[in-house]
Amino acid sequence: MIYSLFILLLSSCLSAHVTALYLTWHADPTTTMTIHWHTLEHETTDTIYLQEPYGEWQALTGSHTPLHYLLVHTIHLQELHPDTEYLFRISEDPTIYRFRTAPDTLDKPLRFIIGGDADQTTKIFRKMNETIVKQDPLFCVIGGDIAYAVDAMPFQFSVTAFNRWLSFLSIWKEQMITPKGRVLPLILGIGNHDITKTTVDLFFTLFPFPEKRLYRTLDFSSYLTLFLLDTDHYSPIEGVQTDWLKTALSQRKHIPYRFAIYHEGAYPSYYPFHGIIPKKIRTFWCPLFDAYKISAAFENHNHTFKKTHPLTNGEIDPKGIIYFGDGCWGARPRKPNDLWYLAKKGRKNNVYLMELSEKKGLITALNLIGEPLDQTEISPLTEGELENAL
Repeated sequence: MIYSLFILLLSSCLSAHVTALYLTWHADPTTTMTIHWHTLEHETTDTIYLQEPYGEWQALTGSHTPLHYLLVHTIHLQELHPDTEYLFRISEDPTIYRFRTAPDTLDKPLRFIIGGDADQTTKIFRKMNETIVKQDPLFCVIGGDIAYAVDAMPFQFSVTAFNRWLSFLSIWKEQMITPKGRVLPLILGIGNHDITKTTVDLFFTLFPFPEKRLYRTLDFSSYLTLFLLDTDHYSPIEGVQTDWLKTALSQRKHIPYRFAIYHEGAYPSYYPFHGIIPKKIRTFWCPLFDAYKISAAFENHNHTFKKTHPLTNGEIDPKGIIYFGDGCWGARPRKPNDLWYLAKKGRKNNVYLMELSEKKGLITALNLIGEPLDQTEISPLTEGELENAL
């Protein structure tokens, strides 16, 4: 009995103390996965053990970066099989986790979540997380104001950006795992409460992007592209980013589903319509959205529920772009304004459940307990339709 207890204590001491675990993608989600985990600074082992279906455990080694008293470990997995569930363990920790790669076709519906303004109010954030996990999505997208790490609590001087990020990631590790142990990957946009000039290095250490740049595309095989944009938080809207967006859109005319996701909105539901950032987005990005007929845009920042009328060139048009939002995953909801471009609005927490298939897409706004607030059906765009439009 004493010997068994000694072995148990010894094994627990040898196990990695994983304080955070989060997954994301930087390349095609059908064949890659990036795993991040945190340990205390003396636990320098970068090894994970990966098991393919019916295969043997394989040891793989990543890298780590120091951060205060922690190490941020990262490993990029490549050449994975599409639509496949993998098992993995971290170092000597006996806990077995799972992840699933994205499918390479839409033979069966792809389900994922889009939302924004997450961990402002932890109680609401946790409740919405419970609702999201019940939907069994493949992954989640947060369009900025993720952990409210910057200027969120001005009167709580002990709260630092570092502590806010650790709190957010701790909750994510605890909650955003399905009952069967599948970890939900996290795709991040950027918001005004995420970085400043003094905290940008912290962000890029926690989330080491391939380039020190926050606007990018994420291409799912040949059926879906997410355009993750930066509304003047690290890079200007105009100039280089707009030029990049035009090129990225023109290169993806053949993609049936294309969604723009960003933080501050062209068509805000609470903040002023004539604000500097909304005007810049309408001037530089919306004409490109119109020209290349993106499937939809997802905006945040306002802490309401909204859905605009279809819009083209700043006017209601049945064939135009719908702007969904408005960033109320875990924030305290506000009362939206009465505005000509809003088709639906409400003082409601919400996220969007996306269900994409070869023939149609469904965009369902869910409230805090999973009830639908609205549902919109969209059609995948063919390259021929886009060529005719251009």
